[in-house]
Amino acid sequence: MTKEVFPNARLSIDRFHIIQQMTRAFNTQRIQTMKQLKKSDPQAQKDYRKLKKYWRTILKKNTKLNYTSFKQFPLFQGKYMTESEVLDYLLSIDNQLRQSYEVYQELLAAFDAKDFTEFFNLIESLPHSLNDGFKKAICYLKKHTEAITNSLKYPYSNGKLEGKNNLIKVIKRIAFGFRTFRHLRMRVLIQQNICEII
Repeated sequence: MTKEVFPNARLSIDRFHIIQQMTRAFNTQRIQTMKQLKKSDPQAQKDYRKLKKYWRTILKKNTKLNYTSFKQFPLFQGKYMTESEVLDYLLSIDNQLRQSYEVYQELLAAFDAKDFTEFFNLIESLPHSLNDGFKKAICYLKKHTEAITNSLKYPYSNGKLEGKNNLIKVIKRIAFGFRTFRHLRMRVLIQQNICEII
């Protein structure tokens, strides 16, 4: 219907959803790796807990990792370590996880640079030994090549609109519902300083 009503429109996917697709794919593989660890092996159980606790570290962009400051991390026997050392240990648990991590970081770097040519070249040249589930989720992005290219080429985003929608949902939830739509509308306008109470 959209193509018929707006035949000359250029489709663009919100950048947040592209990142979300890649992050979910990699996070799913992390969980799969955890499930493959033997429950009978004490070391495997320790690795399981580490992968579970430090999931945010493994999903972080390389550029946001801390490589210099040392601190104590629970589950590492009170050793003083950097965040990057924790990450290195987590990736040493499984080779496929490390391989997927490297692809994930390369895709994030190309996406941040808004280099859509490099982004799709990376997807086209994925290693054969990559985890099947991760590979399938990443290859799915090829179906939306034009829309992803447009999202990197143009500065437009529906982030602000989604933010407003989320705000309205929060107001509805906090108020346990409104008797009339007019009351809800007035509450949203007051909250956004568009309308004042006299």
